[in-house]
Amino acid sequence: MARFKKIPQVQEGKLFYADEVLYNIVVCAVKEIPNVVLEDRSPIKTRSNAITVKKEKDGIHVEVVVKIHYLQSVTDMAFKIQEAIRHSIENMTENRVANVNVTISGVAFEDITEEINNSETAVQEG
Repeated sequence: MARFKKIPQVQEGKLFYADEVLYNIVVCAVKEIPNVVLEDRSPIKTRSNAITVKKEKDGIHVEVVVKIHYLQSVTDMAFKIQEAIRHSIENMTENRVANVNVTISGVAFEDITEEINNSETAVQEG
């Protein structure tokens, strides 16, 4: 039988995450929720202005602007978005999320799968 030596965990330094990493985690979390698309108000195809991530002493603050399908409950979708972002950031980075603010900027009456595909290509280009 093999024996394993237990190595004590030594923290020799601090781990910092770039803003771009947190931004991409938020993008992935929102994409996992059906019938939601990020609302990109920027005419320039760079990093979307629909997401704002700030690192403060009390934790990470996230603001997201989205559009949802008209058949979805606004409050339920906002709660799902908040929980998905909080869960993703806290599990992937082990940082505390202080708050997640969700702004529903619009309701789509047509199928938003085309808009979701367009926003995915814009995020990949940026």
